[in-house]
Amino acid sequence: MSGKEKLLAKLLAKPMPKDFTKQQLDSLMSKCGCIKMAGGRGSSIKYIYRINAHTTKKLIFDEPHPGNNLYSYQIEKVIEFLKSIGQLD
Repeated sequence: MSGKEKLLAKLLAKPMPKDFTKQQLDSLMSKCGCIKMAGGRGSSIKYIYRINAHTTKKLIFDEPHPGNNLYSYQIEKVIEFLKSIGQLD
């Protein structure tokens, strides 16, 4: 099982994982072809997936704090985003 497959399995586990970290998300999104964008205002996380030269899809949400683990609504957004870019069925 590849690193991407392991991270996807953890992300999709039932019940929803309470220990999926920002670092694991960075790794998974990178393996799915997304680019993490830095900067902007506040503590937001932004990933961009380039479909073609003129079309992109974006995933944006506030960074979890004070902890390092993603909240359940953030995991749901990640799953929905990965489905929309064809990384999940």
